[in-house]
Amino acid sequence: MSWNNNQSFSIPQIRFIPEKMKPWLLILFIIVFNCTGGVYLAAVSDMVGSTQLLQEDIMMAGYASLVGMALFFAIMFRLKWAIRPKTTLGSCILVLLAANVICMHTGSVPVLVGVSLVAGFFRMWATFECNSTIQLWLTPKRDLSVFFCYVYLIVNSAIQLSGIAAIFFSVWASWHFMHYFIVAALLVMMLLVMFLYKDIRVMPHLPLYGIDWLGMIMWGITALSVLFVCLYGEHYDWWYAWQIRTATLCGVVTLALNLWRAS
Repeated sequence: MSWNNNQSFSIPQIRFIPEKMKPWLLILFIIVFNCTGGVYLAAVSDMVGSTQLLQEDIMMAGYASLVGMALFFAIMFRLKWAIRPKTTLGSCILVLLAANVICMHTGSVPVLVGVSLVAGFFRMWATFECNSTIQLWLTPKRDLSVFFCYVYLIVNSAIQLSGIAAIFFSVWASWHFMHYFIVAALLVMMLLVMFLYKDIRVMPHLPLYGIDWLGMIMWGITALSVLFVCLYGEHYDWWYAWQIRTATLCGVVTLALNLWRAS
């Protein structure tokens, strides 16, 4: 994307469609990406009834997706500079497709939580790729007060929309149909990315060197441990159960290691 005083906004990596339509195409992508996820918490009661999982299991998977989204923020600019837009969107769509299919059929809680965690990371990656591309279209002067208002509006609206859609499909047929709908939307987006995107680099290449992957993993473990204690505490009778004691110990140890490494 580019902008200067003598040139109007453009998105060079997209071809075949008019420039005025390109930002709206990316906004449509953003809406779909923010409607995806490992599980849909609006349909938690229906999922509990049909999968024989605990409500805490579904909630754990849903919140794990938020942890994955949070972990992405630490390296989002590095990924933007390291990987081409077409590769980014294609990879994110494939991962989200796999996540929806797996979460629709698995009965394993660790698999459900792990897939939702990964789906949250790639969901936010795809959203950031699209939002950063149209930032200068939204505010040519990079006014973050304008940009963040837009981000909050579109993300919260998409989350509400996905919840309404999940409830509608659950009442109309089954919660599985929400996954079918998202899979179909992602397949259409994959075709659009393959057909419309040029495999070019719009940012100077910056290798993924010097990233604290270990720290990111340990912060993720800390967050998941806190979630486990908060969600399963009442079910397991809090610290009388070895599961809660183990999660607490794991969270405290990783938090201490994180603070020690940060210092």
